[in-house]
Amino acid sequence: MPTVTVALLMFTISAIGFISFEENTSQRDELPAQEVARFVNSPGHPVFSQYITSDNCGFCYAYGSPAHHSIKTQHPDDYVYISYQSVSYGDTDTARAGNTAGYDWPWTTSGAPDSYWGDRLDKRVSGCGSNTCYDSMFASGGGMTAATTSQYTLKASISESASNFDVNIEAKYLGSGSAPSGIYLYAALTEETCYSYPYADGSRGHNCWKSWLMDSGDYRSQSGGSGNGFQSVSLTSSNPMTYSWSIPSALVSGGYSNALVVAALMTGAPSTGAGSEHVLTATDSNIGPLIDVGITDFQANNLNGHNGFVSGDQLELIVDIANNGEGAYGDGGDIDIYHLNQGSEVHLGGTKINSLSIGGTQTYSTIFDTSGITLNPSGSSTFRARLSDLTADRMTDNNLEEDLALHDMPPVPNRPVVVAASSVERGEEIQFESSALANDLVDDMSSMVGELHYSLHGDNSWANSWVTQVEMIGSGGNSRYIHTISPPLQAPSGFYDVRMQWADSSGQTSDWVVTENAFELRNALPRILQPGDQGYYGIPTVKVDTVETVSIVGLVSDAETPHSELLIDSNAPQFISYNSETEEINIKFDEIFYDSHGNAASQGIFVTIGDGEDFNSGTLLFNVIENGQPRWSGVPTQGFDEGGSASLILTEFLSDTDDNGNSVPANTLDVSIVSISDESLITATIFDQTLNVAAVDDDNFGLAEIVVRASDGVKESDTIITFYINNINDAPVIDVGDFSNEILQTGDRITIDIISLVTDVDDPADEIWITVTSFVPGAVVYNPISGMATMSWEDSGEEIVTITAEDRHGASTAEIITVNVVDDLPLTWADSTGSGDLLVNIDTKDFGTNPSVTIDNVNSMELSDIEVIWNVCNSITGICNDYGKYYDFGPFIVLANGGDGLGIGDYLTLSVNAVDKNGFDRATQDQFKAYATEPIDPVDEEPNEDNSDKANSLTLTTAGFMITGLMFSIALVLALAIVIQRQNRRSSGVDIIDYSQEADYSAHQEPISSPQTVPPLPPNFGPPLPPEGLPPGWTMEQWNYYGEEYLRRREMQ
Repeated sequence: MPTVTVALLMFTISAIGFISFEENTSQRDELPAQEVARFVNSPGHPVFSQYITSDNCGFCYAYGSPAHHSIKTQHPDDYVYISYQSVSYGDTDTARAGNTAGYDWPWTTSGAPDSYWGDRLDKRVSGCGSNTCYDSMFASGGGMTAATTSQYTLKASISESASNFDVNIEAKYLGSGSAPSGIYLYAALTEETCYSYPYADGSRGHNCWKSWLMDSGDYRSQSGGSGNGFQSVSLTSSNPMTYSWSIPSALVSGGYSNALVVAALMTGAPSTGAGSEHVLTATDSNIGPLIDVGITDFQANNLNGHNGFVSGDQLELIVDIANNGEGAYGDGGDIDIYHLNQGSEVHLGGTKINSLSIGGTQTYSTIFDTSGITLNPSGSSTFRARLSDLTADRMTDNNLEEDLALHDMPPVPNRPVVVAASSVERGEEIQFESSALANDLVDDMSSMVGELHYSLHGDNSWANSWVTQVEMIGSGGNSRYIHTISPPLQAPSGFYDVRMQWADSSGQTSDWVVTENAFELRNALPRILQPGDQGYYGIPTVKVDTVETVSIVGLVSDAETPHSELLIDSNAPQFISYNSETEEINIKFDEIFYDSHGNAASQGIFVTIGDGEDFNSGTLLFNVIENGQPRWSGVPTQGFDEGGSASLILTEFLSDTDDNGNSVPANTLDVSIVSISDESLITATIFDQTLNVAAVDDDNFGLAEIVVRASDGVKESDTIITFYINNINDAPVIDVGDFSNEILQTGDRITIDIISLVTDVDDPADEIWITVTSFVPGAVVYNPISGMATMSWEDSGEEIVTITAEDRHGASTAEIITVNVVDDLPLTWADSTGSGDLLVNIDTKDFGTNPSVTIDNVNSMELSDIEVIWNVCNSITGICNDYGKYYDFGPFIVLANGGDGLGIGDYLTLSVNAVDKNGFDRATQDQFKAYATEPIDPVDEEPNEDNSDKANSLTLTTAGFMITGLMFSIALVLALAIVIQRQNRRSSGVDIIDYSQEADYSAHQEPISSPQTVPPLPPNFGPPLPPEGLPPGWTMEQWNYYGEEYLRRREMQ
């Protein structure tokens, strides 16, 4: 009886457990993605883009199209784009995308997303992995500039008429002069929301091409229309040009409200893919009318009517503005006028901008007192008018204007020049040519008048009665006046001075400029005595660099006038003054001249001598001797090779004299270095009048100058000695630096910029011949054009790479890079002491529990692409019931036995794959195993006498019956469990999927699984989706379980 009771009890419990088991499937609703708020700055002018997209392009509908639409939403008036949408990204240049007759398709023929900016191949953004991938290209101008787009306006409009769309595009040139020739109007009809071409995920892009608007009002769509090219445009600044088309409205899905016209002005035929700026401006039919309030005129006018101003004049500053836009303007703003004072703005006044109708104007003026302005020659004062705080103003280049108020300065006269002979007899005419500098930007010779006076020299009795004729000759910058003087017969003889004064248009006069002895009415002349003349003294002797006083007696003579009444002057730098009381001149010579025999040569001073009536000129000669200062003779240029040195004895280049000019030995002079022009090139020292020069290093070469000083203790002199360091060719230098020892995984590649490791102090880098070799043929490939070396080995081991560099002179050098090629690097499980890389923490291993597993990176390695693979197997049956992956170190739940928890004989295995910070694959070499354990219940250790008696009363026969019944019950329970589980699988509606249609799994050995349904993984536990999305017919739940194997098999194909 006890045996039957126990068997029935076990059967009931087991049946209840299996019957109550049912797979619970939970519906997981996908939460909508919330895009983080972002903003991209506009470049301040229209930007045009052409976008390549395809129906089946996952990156297009996930990133590319939202990125374009985001920019358009943020800057609707600055961003214009069109989408060329094909069916497949494998073939993008289809007629549906716009590649029709009449359009020259220069873009990519496969691959999406892709975008071209400014109709240029060099402004391209290929691929897109975020909703901000085009922001930087847009913010930088997209191959277009404000300087170009501001010169044009372009408006596009569309209306509906019966079964057609009527399109009008108006273009106008705003620049100065003539518009460029060869302008074409790129125009297309698009769907603002692409109802005709939904993406594979059901979403829709924007601005999809539907038809070209071609020349002569023709259009061409995917399947109809005509036209051989785009409309050519001839623009003027006077009148806008308007072009019209009528297109069937059936081309656009969604009707009139979804029709959008995209247009752009281009120089040259559109879509040539040129590499320079040729899109003049762009627009679409959603962009509103032009708002442009600008300055039309700004002037700074002198209230007294003069062209310039003098300090104290009143200037009226007047600014005119106008509404140049296409609609009335009433959003306010400010007009301000400034004076620019040393680059800083000084506010002079301002007012608010009125409401302006189309073409409406407003004038504002203010008065400025110039008393505080310092006038400068040829100077001006700048005044600025500025419009600010305008709303939606599209043309900012006309919001600031400047005007110059010219400084009116008195003229600066030039000395009049005698036209012919300056010495005439009484009664002959003398002509003077004269001119002046206006000294400002207001006047020129035509607006100035000159007045010439004359006087006996030194008499200052100025008069102009002898001036008989004044005429202007020449033109422009060569204009000048001729004043004719006709002296009467009774005029006193002698030298005459003239003076000149000029007056400008505002009445300002120049200072008088006096020319002494400008002309002569001839009489007897004083003269300089020559050898052989009676009373000649001879050539005086003076010392160099010394002020000497010399008597003129015996040097100068006048038959009528004593020496004390003579006037002696000179413009020579050696002449200092003449003292008529002492009859002496003061002179100073700076150097001694020597003849071909080394003897000191005589030097002369050209002087002018007057007797109060007549003047004469001549040369006074002097013997110049030494004054006791050391002297240098010329030191020839010295030289040596780079890295070398040289010595030069300076004694032979030195000489010295005493205070009387007598020679003394030069070896007693003290010689020192004053300076070195390039201390980075050479060093220099002097020892006992020997100059020692050495190169600073072995590489530098060039020219250096050394200033050397010789001194006798009282006087000194300097000389410059030039040293030329000759270039000696050096071999190139290879600095492998951190690349000397590299670690590389088998099958991987490493690329090194070899050319950046090579330098040559003597030759350009592009003239160095570089070779890179390895013992394994083909393992190292060097590109001499890019200078990049690519290395890869299939077998592990230590490899040697030799780099050789040779210059054009044949000098070469070599360096070695050691590469340690390895397979997967190991990850080790940490033991109880914590030694190892990964430490596993399992919260429970009890029967009936689903353990939570956390793996600690105890070695703090930087790991990415983490993949944790777990299995639950049974050591009794040899069957692995459960399998899963987790892409992090957890914690994660191990669902054992379909969620029922670990059972008798179950054990958990773990293995890890990852990539370290250096890009090497890492993997655990051994599986981590943890066995399920039976929970420990508290046991009463005190014996029970009654139970003991009953136990003793059991017989061997009774025990046998109990064992037999127990085994029968276990077999019956197992059979019933299998039947119930199969029924649950059929009733749960689980689909059986044949994955062999997607990939060949014949080579893959799956672990033997239990018949229980595998529970679903948590969301996002699967691998990343491929670019084209889920395989046809797959669900995300299937992808979470089998996606990793699908990707692996696809890579093997």
